[in-house]
Amino acid sequence: MSMNGMMDTAENVMKHLSVGNQRQQDAYRVFQDSGLLAKLAAYSSYPTGTVPIDIDLPDSDLDVLCYADDLKTFQAEQSGQLEGIALNGRTQWTYGISVSDQKAYVTCELKLGSWPVEIFVQAVPVEQQNAYLHMQVEWSLLQLWGEAGHREIRRLKQAGWKTEPAFAHVLGLEGNPYIEMRDLAELKEQELWEFARSRVTF
Repeated sequence: MSMNGMMDTAENVMKHLSVGNQRQQDAYRVFQDSGLLAKLAAYSSYPTGTVPIDIDLPDSDLDVLCYADDLKTFQAEQSGQLEGIALNGRTQWTYGISVSDQKAYVTCELKLGSWPVEIFVQAVPVEQQNAYLHMQVEWSLLQLWGEAGHREIRRLKQAGWKTEPAFAHVLGLEGNPYIEMRDLAELKEQELWEFARSRVTF
């Protein structure tokens, strides 16, 4: 899917944050000041989630995707580095299996300044991870929908909806919203827009 080159790389996401709204610029500063993305560059670190696409809520966290062949080795090698930049030196690691792709992951939660941060690591290239694909689709849809779309997704999220279920609801998709949204990433942007125009519910 073509993203007009805007959100396809970490560098482009960072450029977008640097000239965005107040929270986006604050997120940019936190990433820059902490050096987090640079410390994790060997793992293809990529900032994702709701903040870059401007549908975050006041308690939203900053998300970073990484690729590592061995999750235990990643934790062993990065634990000290991450504790070194985390507020109060605190990190929390969690292992699990992703429901939507049945692949193992590890997350590291920490705080940088006033921001909660979640680093999500899989032995899957970042560009193939669900969160990356979801954000590409969601950004493209928001480009199509404009401010009305931002408002509707924020309204649903404020009512307690998670991001992917909110988009799936707006599109009238049935089934697992995480898988449905991932599958939309296979469409070219024009195909996605034509599909979305025929189904939008706001």
